[in-house]
Amino acid sequence: MIPDENVIPKVSYFRRGLVEHHPLARIRRFLFGYPLKTSHQHKERLGFWLGFPVLAVDTVSSLAYATEEILLALSILGTHSFSLSIPIAGIIILLMWSLVVSYSQTVKAYPEGGGAYIVAKYNIGPFASIFGASALILDYILTVAVSVTAGVRALTSAYPQLLPVATELSLMGVLILGWLNLRGVKESARVISLPVYAFILMVIAICFLGFFTPSPENNVNVAHQDTDILWSFFTLFIVLRAFAGGCTAMTGIEAVANAGRILKEPTSRISQHILLAIGLTVSVSFFWITKLVNDFGIGPSHTESIMSQLAWYVLDNDFLYTIFQFLTAGILFLAANTAFAGFPQLAAMVAKDKWLPKQLNAIGDRLVFSYGIVWLTLISCLLIILFKGDTHALIPLYAIGVFSAFTLNQVGMTRFWFKAHRQDKRKNPFRFSFKGVFSSCHTKMFINAFGATLSGLALIVTFIAKFTEGGFLIFVAIPLMIRICYTIRNHYQRIEKQLAVTPHSKEEDGQPHLSESMSRTVVIPVSFLHRGTYKALSFAREISKNVVVLIVDTNSSAVENTCEQLEALNWGLKIVILPSPYRSILQPIIEYVHYLDGLNDQLATIILPEIVPAKWWQHFLHNRTADALTRVLSWSERIPNQARIIINVPFHVKN
Repeated sequence: MIPDENVIPKVSYFRRGLVEHHPLARIRRFLFGYPLKTSHQHKERLGFWLGFPVLAVDTVSSLAYATEEILLALSILGTHSFSLSIPIAGIIILLMWSLVVSYSQTVKAYPEGGGAYIVAKYNIGPFASIFGASALILDYILTVAVSVTAGVRALTSAYPQLLPVATELSLMGVLILGWLNLRGVKESARVISLPVYAFILMVIAICFLGFFTPSPENNVNVAHQDTDILWSFFTLFIVLRAFAGGCTAMTGIEAVANAGRILKEPTSRISQHILLAIGLTVSVSFFWITKLVNDFGIGPSHTESIMSQLAWYVLDNDFLYTIFQFLTAGILFLAANTAFAGFPQLAAMVAKDKWLPKQLNAIGDRLVFSYGIVWLTLISCLLIILFKGDTHALIPLYAIGVFSAFTLNQVGMTRFWFKAHRQDKRKNPFRFSFKGVFSSCHTKMFINAFGATLSGLALIVTFIAKFTEGGFLIFVAIPLMIRICYTIRNHYQRIEKQLAVTPHSKEEDGQPHLSESMSRTVVIPVSFLHRGTYKALSFAREISKNVVVLIVDTNSSAVENTCEQLEALNWGLKIVILPSPYRSILQPIIEYVHYLDGLNDQLATIILPEIVPAKWWQHFLHNRTADALTRVLSWSERIPNQARIIINVPFHVKN
């Protein structure tokens, strides 16, 4: 007996997305909260006030060390060279604003996110897109490892007794951030927004108070004296190194372009407002911090950071100074959250195009890309363990990777506007208006070309300056990542080709001898029709006429097409579509099979199509739903003295 689709059982799954009375379900609910329906996705998106701290925290945190990186590089030339930090900061701010303007155009053209990957994909080519994605993925992983260990380093500086457990504290920090983000975007945003805004306000207060604070009479910094700096090759190299160090102030801007899908509508406008706020906050604060440091004669110290010295001099209050130091340590730690916001979104887009395992494109219970968050957490933890909490050697990759993405994005947007300009000329060859000059494709193309030139030069400078410090590793890391992506892509393409149902494949597989027996109910879950499911359906119809095909609807547009293909077989299949508002695949099938068991007072026979890859590592690129269903349905019997028959129908893929 087959129930009508309108009387699909309203079991516990359909109320909350999991079986509430199960102990594991209670623990999961306590740790991560109740699953959220797909229809509630718009409620989890962030507006400006929550989106800004989530996406800006990495860039804002650079205020704590960007000026110091410049002065550390210049200190080789002596304190008389510190005056060069102001023009260097000015050039960095110019580059930053070129990126802000460029990415404002990117988020308008591609509001759903993707940044350099999507821009390069549609305007340059597949290799450029996967190069940009690889650079950004490595950058996000390093962002987590470097930011968390930097925060722990600030904590251990204040409390040296914690130094022996610095690695353990770093691991704990990464796990906490991973857990917060698995609970959902809004929950993590609420947690980090308060310290981010508090840090920004205190930095603004320090800059404002510093403007009215008199410089010390014994200022050892001769920034305002006439200096005679010998502009030799060595001096130029040191200045370029200082510029490369200060460019860390721009890391994190790319995350705004990658995280479009976590923002409310209109996504492009909110993204532009966030970029503008980042540009204003960071550029003004960065310039004034650099200027105040020069005015007060503050220099690098082995025992105290530049920002700490400035705060102590300006605030002149133990309580406020202590609060600022704790906020600084916290903001360095929370800077890793930018990666948790950007990486899952980027990985999902790359996985959708089959360059990465397709599981990364699956939305979890809390409407986040859970697999991306888990993988980012695990890889970052592994990196911290390998380098024992000291990731200083990998910081050069941190900057080189992000500048590669900056350059690719702006080159791609230059081509985007060039193509749009040509199309506009074809449609309106004689149209011209002074009002539209500054909003024309030609002007936007010039802006992106200018930004691409600046970021390209910054990439070259950063690479040369950081080469001996570990920048050479880029020649290993990026090609390795690209190789992995192409290997995964080739595997999925071979799978698709071998699984395609064609007239030739139907002839090769043969037509089934349709059974007329109704004595046994046979259930077969199907995602879409391919050669593996075709063979499984053929086998099912050979043993019973009473075949129920289960299709789980996770708000996918492919369901209707799959139903049409199944009906076209004319095998008398009974198709049941199971709604899954919480995006689970297993639970609706399990509950429906148990429902059929009770309805017929007989255990249904389960036939499971299974794709068997040729190599062991390829198993990790597939969901392996058949194995999970076998484990659950083989032991959770509700009718005594009966054994369920579960038959796996394998389809072996070559190569």
